[in-house]
This record gives sequence, structure tokens and C-alpha cells, in this order.
Amino acid sequence: MASEKNTDNAPKTCPVTTTLKTLRAQLRQSERAAPAVRAALASTVRIITEIHLGRGILGHLTELEALSQKLAKLAPQAAVILSETLKTSRDEWQQHVTENTCETNACMQPRTVPCQEACPAHIDIPTMIAYIGQGKYDASLDVLLKDSPLPNSCGLVCPAPCENACVQKDVSTAVLIKPMKSVAARCASAYPLPKCDTPSGKKVAIVGAGPAGLTAAYYLAQKGHQAEIFDEREHAGGIMRYGIPEYRLPNNVLNAEVDMIKSLGVKIHLNTRIANLKDLREKGFDAIFLATGLQKSKGMGVDGDDQPFVLGGIDFLSAVRNGKNPRVGPHVVVIGGGNTAIDAAMTAFRQGATKVEIWYRRTRKVMPANPHEVDMALDEGVVLHEFWAPSKILPGNKIEFVRNSAAPDAATTQPVVIQPDHVIAAIGQDPDNDYLDGNDIELKWGNIVADPVTLMTGIRGVFSGGDIQHGGSTVVAAIGSGKRAAESINAYLTDSQMDLESLKPQRRAFAPLVKGNAETRTDPHRPHVPENDPIERRTQFTPIQLDFDENVARIEAERCLRCDLCIGCGLCELACIEVGAEALRMVDTTNGRLVFDGFLRPATMCIGCGACAAVCPTGAITVETIGTERVTTITGTVVRKQPLMACSVCGVPWSTKTQFEAMQKRLGLNSNAPCVCPSCARTQTSKVMDAMYR
Repeated sequence: MASEKNTDNAPKTCPVTTTLKTLRAQLRQSERAAPAVRAALASTVRIITEIHLGRGILGHLTELEALSQKLAKLAPQAAVILSETLKTSRDEWQQHVTENTCETNACMQPRTVPCQEACPAHIDIPTMIAYIGQGKYDASLDVLLKDSPLPNSCGLVCPAPCENACVQKDVSTAVLIKPMKSVAARCASAYPLPKCDTPSGKKVAIVGAGPAGLTAAYYLAQKGHQAEIFDEREHAGGIMRYGIPEYRLPNNVLNAEVDMIKSLGVKIHLNTRIANLKDLREKGFDAIFLATGLQKSKGMGVDGDDQPFVLGGIDFLSAVRNGKNPRVGPHVVVIGGGNTAIDAAMTAFRQGATKVEIWYRRTRKVMPANPHEVDMALDEGVVLHEFWAPSKILPGNKIEFVRNSAAPDAATTQPVVIQPDHVIAAIGQDPDNDYLDGNDIELKWGNIVADPVTLMTGIRGVFSGGDIQHGGSTVVAAIGSGKRAAESINAYLTDSQMDLESLKPQRRAFAPLVKGNAETRTDPHRPHVPENDPIERRTQFTPIQLDFDENVARIEAERCLRCDLCIGCGLCELACIEVGAEALRMVDTTNGRLVFDGFLRPATMCIGCGACAAVCPTGAITVETIGTERVTTITGTVVRKQPLMACSVCGVPWSTKTQFEAMQKRLGLNSNAPCVCPSCARTQTSKVMDAMYR
């Protein structure tokens, strides 16, 4: 006898969410259905959406039951789905509308801003961009500095995960967010200094002056603690200065932001190597933050990789930034596919090479390097060889490569041997953990093990963050780590609980909506930050990218869809379908919210009835009477202006022609009938009723 399947461990699904997705899909597929079918489906989906958002009331279930009966004649499949879930999952539906809770947590979740959520530092990007769109650069920079002390530096080197999450990308092209930070920093009158609390008398030692260490010091100083940074290098900046070439991050930009941090009272001890953590602990610091990063190049792990003509990627870049001027070439081979490999390849040209090749074990499509950085390298003449991995280093400056087994021709392609002048291995970085010898600090794969929430190590009062704790990553990830460390260290020093809410995305200001036009917001064109000529620049360390023009930035700011205001719930579209206007269209995005599919459709189809504004839970849409016009606005963009018809009785402007005609059609009345406002209509009806009873 076959045993029944045990479904006890199956993940529980939410009937509200499941039904919402199913019926919304049916509504999408009913584009050519009769208006009555569309309206009934839209009403159903709208009510379920309200429940999903946590705005449900008990009466909604009664409405849904009535709609299931109505749908039985109009859309039988939808009717069966709705009636079945209301019957079999009655308790869950009841719980949603009476307690506003969902057992699976699929409903009633906060609507986060996708770009801000994707940013490791959780910068309030919509507000920052809105201020730029209004030319308020001081305000924009002030917003940035709430979440990062390095906005200009980050604006030049960040891989922009925010742009990957931008919902505009689902219908057009992502807003160009990355250089906006540099625009704010460059065009602001000055870096506004944050207020610092009264001195606490507590001292914190920070080992490492990279992005994590500088960020932690910045926030600790604001909490009133004395932060002192120790770094073995001649200048502060860590990986930003010694791992990123100056043509990408100029010294003057980094220096300005380091000086701002120092102006808060942060002390930076340079050319100071901490021999052992114990020495630092004996100096009376109340807490210690380890943010030493990954300073050494990782070896290739093949025979002969210790030969003199083989250089480490980060070692090579650091030597250049240190002024040691290492010369390479004329033929240079770079191994790797990350940003360090790209930087090493481009820097090789600037250090004497005339032929530079990158040999990578996989394909360009999956290279971890920023795609734009790859484009810049190829533009300069770097040649990329895909599906090759080094197998051994031979005497006489020779290196052997074997075909990756994933290559289509792997079975028939023989190894190749080439003879470059230098090989630069850029396949990763390792830490220098000598100063931890003899201390009870746990390491895993060379990284310091710390609590993922508090970042405290196994030694009380000693914390760790940045690359040395979470592994090799980005500058903005290190900034986010430094901010978390500061909050945790402050809680430790004050014997209080961490304010975890402060580490979540925050709205930093209430920036007015940028007044744009529908054409701009619909235009898929994405501006390009101008660059110097690829061939001319490859022998110089002058910046590759020129300044992003602030006037272009202001226009680009109009394309932001303001996800901090429009939560992408779709209620407006549903209400518009219900009234029969069909003026709004939204599409599903990869992050689960809906987004407007263009802003031009309402220009010809909006009737100005205000149904969309009435159901919008955030005020993202407004329909207002301004003078003698009805104006429909979506997150700052006026999508339609319509003249109002005057009441034929009292003469007061009342309805748009399109709304009046739609209303007459729904009521089965003559569209040529005189326009009468509701107040006058009630008066006329009252007079008729009085006459009837006399």
C-alpha cells in the first residue's frame, strides 16, 4: 500500500497573495474583454489588494462574495477561484481583515524603495535625486551625508547596485544614479558638518583608514566618542587610495572627504603599524574596531607563480599609487575578471605597456567586474580572451593556459603557451593578519569572524567590519559595514541596545516632487557621462570621466519614478479600469511591485474623474481643479489638463467633457444632454418630486 505524502513540512502559502497574483494575471489577459468583465475583475483585484496592503475591513469579504456571484456569468474561471478560496481559507481571510495580520508574512509588508534597499549604505536616493532636479545641491549633499561620509568618492567608483534595482529599468532604462552623488558634492557650496553630541569621554581605536574605518569614525564622532584611526600607510583611504587608480578616484576628491571627517575631531595616525592587537588593548581604549581590509595579492596557486615577472594585482596598483612607478611591458597579461583585473590592465598601459591582454576562465557576460569598467578597458585597447585558465608558469617568461571545460571547444583545444614580459595575477586578495597572533580572534578563510548583527568578535569590546570581516566587496559595502559598526560600538559604550531601526533605509528629508513632463519620464534615453578619448588617455592618470553636467543631471532627475511615494500597489490602475477610462497601465517588475508603463497614455484617455487619486494610499496621484481646468498629476508629472464644462444651470465649472460623456454612456443617457452639476441636479429633482405630491 502506497504511503500518503507528508505535507506537514511544505511551506505555507497565503491565500490572499496567491489569489491576488492569479486574478491580476487574469485581468492582464482580459485586455480585449468586454468592459463589464474588465470592471468586475478590476473591482475584485482592487479589494484583494486593499486586504493585501493591510487596509482590509470585514465588509470587503461580503463584497468579494457578491463579486464572485457576478463573475460567475462574466468570468467563470475567476469566479471559481475566488469562491473556492473564500470557502476553504475563510479563517485566513478573516484574520487578514479583522486582525490585519498574515501568518506567512506575505502581506502587509513595508513597501521599501528598491534602489535604497539595494544600496548597502541605504542612501535616500529618491530624495537626493529630487533635490538635484530642483538645483538644491546643498540639500542633496546633506541627505547623502546622513548615510555616507564619502559621497563623491563613492559616486566615482561605486558599481551602482541601486541602478540594477531601479524600477524604471523594467519599462525603460535605469535612472543614472551613480554620478548624481558627485554632482551633489561638486555643486554644493560646502560640506555641511553634522552636529556632534556632547563628548562622552569614551575612546575608540580603529585599525585601518579605509572606507569602513573612516565611516565608523565619522558616526562615532557624531555620537560624542573620540575616534582614533591607526594606519600603516602614508595617506588615509585604504583600498580607495591604494587599490583604485587615480584616473578613477582623484586624490583631491578623496582628500577633501578625509579632511571633512577629521574636522569632526577624528584623529588619524598614519605610518603607524599595529604590531599586535594586545598592544592596542593595553592603551586604554574603551573599544576597538578592526577594519584592516585585504592588502595582499592572492597567488594563482600554479607551479612557478613566484617568479619575478609575475606581479600581484593589488600589489601592482598599490606600488603605482605609492609613487614607486613600477614599469611593465611592453606585453602584459592580466589574469582575472574582477574590477582589480580591469584596473590593473588599464594601469599597465599607463606604466609602459603597449599590448595588454586579460585572460579569464569564464566569459565576459559573467565577469564580476563592473560592465562599464570593462567597456572602458576594451575601448583603450585591452584584449579579452575568454575560457582560459593558467596552468603553469614556465622559465623564460612563459605561461601556459588551458581551455576551460565549460568552453564549447574544450575537448578539441590544446593548451597554449605565450611569452609576455609581465603577468599580473588579479584573482583576489588576502589579509595581513600578523597583528592578531596570540589573540583570541577567530578566523575563517582569513576573515575575522564576528557577530553578523553586532560585528563584535570573540573578544568583548573588539569589533570588526569591512572586507576583513565580510570578504572582498565594494567601497559602498564597506561604508555600510562601518555605519553598522558605529551603531554597535555606541550601544556597547553606552550599555544600551542597538538601534537596529536606524540601520534600515530611512527617509532623510521631504523633497518636493520634481515637476517634469510625460515625454521625459517616458523617454528611454539614458545620458552618458562624457569621457576623455580612450587612446589619448591610456598614457595619463588624468580622470577618465569628465564632470557629469549638472543641467543634464537635473533633466535625468525627472526620470526618477519616486518609489518613496508611489509604492507600486496598482490601486490607481484598477480604479481607472473600473470607471471604464483605461487610462493607466502598470506592469509587474522583478522586485514585486508595479510600475507605470509610460506616462503618455493618460494624455488622451484620462477623463479627470479622480478615481485614481481617491484610492491612492500615499497621495502619489492628484486630480485637482485649478481655475477652470482639471489637472491630473502622477508623482509630479502633469499627465493631462482638461478644460471644465460649466453647469448649464448655475454656470459653475464642474466636469470635463470626457468625464461627462463617460458618465452619460454608463447611465445610458444622451451625451448631448445639457451638463448639470450634482447640486443643481438634486435641486431640479427635488422640485419635480414636490410637484408630484402637490
